[in-house]
Amino acid sequence: MKFFNNKEKVGSAFVLLFALIYLNATFDIPVHQMIFVEIFNARTLPMFLALATIIICLILIFMPGGGSSDETMTDAIAGFQWKPCVLLTALMLLYGLTFNFFGFLLATFLFLFIGFSILEETRYRKSATVAGAVALFMWAVLTQMFDIYIDSGDLYRLVVAG
Repeated sequence: MKFFNNKEKVGSAFVLLFALIYLNATFDIPVHQMIFVEIFNARTLPMFLALATIIICLILIFMPGGGSSDETMTDAIAGFQWKPCVLLTALMLLYGLTFNFFGFLLATFLFLFIGFSILEETRYRKSATVAGAVALFMWAVLTQMFDIYIDSGDLYRLVVAG
């Protein structure tokens, strides 16, 4: 019996692997001792996302699914679109590396806008508007509602203070 007998299960296994790695990384997020006892802290959302992803992946893997049981692993991953996946993964890495320099707003805007381009969105004005709105909304939620300090970035300090 082949356990991974269709593309959905193979994809779920890959996402499960990344979610487990992400969950492990969430334990490295520093939390101040006074805030550690709070219900919500810096680890709460990342842990929730990782656990939710793990649960959904396990459900998808163990649910009986359609697909040919004669399908090999090569056949199962043959139709995957690897180029956008690799480009988006590289973009996430670049986002993490440039976050301190660009700051939250500019880095998030560029991440979303370039991500839309990788996904072949050709309406650039609409992409820029959505990316800007999402970045501003997230900034407002994090800074105003949750009172989280978000650094404006080295570039902002260079331009404004320089």
